[in-house]
Amino acid sequence: FRSDLGTAVCWGLTSYGGNCSGIDFSGTAAIYSSARAFAALKKNFGTVVCWGQSGYGGDCPSVDFGGTTDIYSNDYAFVALKKDLGTAVC
Repeated sequence: FRSDLGTAVCWGLTSYGGNCSGIDFSGTAAIYSSARAFAALKKNFGTVVCWGQSGYGGDCPSVDFGGTTDIYSNDYAFVALKKDLGTAVC
């Protein structure tokens, strides 16, 4: 992951997040992982981009990430913390 360039290189099984060629990493502050998915946090925008196996958090278009400041993960899931709002999204 090159935060200064807004790019990343992924490899491995596509269904486990090994293909990130369609992901826009511009503005990404950090990338988090579960066992089979990834989440890229764009702190300045308060948004998150997910990819990988959906059952492990890789499919998140219906999640409201507005105001997300941090992400935590385990092998099977992610939680997005919204410190300013005092809430979290699982």
